[in-house]
Parts: sequence; structure tokens; C-alpha cells
Amino acid sequence: MDWLALPKAPVKKEKQCENSVIKELRLKKQELLLFTESAKDMVRTIEETFKRDLKTSLNSECESPIEKPIKPAVERPKIVISIQDKGGLQQFRIYKDDKFERLFKMYADKVKNKAENLVFCFDGDKVDPATTPSSLELEDDDMIEVNVKSS
Repeated sequence: MDWLALPKAPVKKEKQCENSVIKELRLKKQELLLFTESAKDMVRTIEETFKRDLKTSLNSECESPIEKPIKPAVERPKIVISIQDKGGLQQFRIYKDDKFERLFKMYADKVKNKAENLVFCFDGDKVDPATTPSSLELEDDDMIEVNVKSS
């Protein structure tokens, strides 16, 4: 039984003496009911919008497969390069299309030195950091020599 509901039978005005607390509670209940209804309407609107957008999105994907060609995954070939220094030989695996600056930085980090202090040579020629293993036609297990610049 709802104790905040208005009485069903009409009561004479002189007998109807409503406590101010009950009156305030009744008003709050009405306010909450209105709020609940507006929240339900808002959720319903959001659901309808989402369903419509999802349907439109799915239809556009199904209708136009030609517009969005699926690109096959391109495998980038890798190469193992050995770097020879005074301490020995270290091997690194990099992509053939990566610039040497990436390899030089990996090596410098490993030996705890700055790449700017190191000179890398392949077949006696200095290797430019902007070149790639492909541009120098390197193959697996080719060796690059490294020397520390004199200060």
C-alpha cells in the first residue's frame, strides 16, 4: 500500500488536515516520477539513435565492398647484420627497408655510447645513417665494422 497516495474517497475539507511533511513527500514523489519518465525517454532515444547508426554503418559496409579494398598484409623482409667492434661481434635483426640510423642507435644503446661518437663502415666505406640495407644490397650475416671517433 502506498502511504503517500492521495486518499481515494473524497474527504471533507475540514477533516482533511495534511501534515506538511507528508505533503512535501508527496511533491517529491511526483518530481521523482517525472524525472524517471524523462530518463526513460532519454534512454529510449539513445537506443534508437544507436540502432539506426549501427544499421546505417552495417548497410554501408555491405553495399560498398569495392570502395574499401582490403589490403593484404605486406611482410617486410628482415636481415641479420653483424657489427664488429674491438670487443667482438654482435648481431642485430632489422628490416631491409629500415634506415641504418635505427640500427646505429640500437648498437649505441647496447654499448652505452652515443651514436654520434661512432663510425660505421661496410667494405671500407662509411655508412650513411639515412641509407638502408636494401640500398647497399646487404645480405644476411653481412658485417659492418664500428670504430669510436677520436676526440
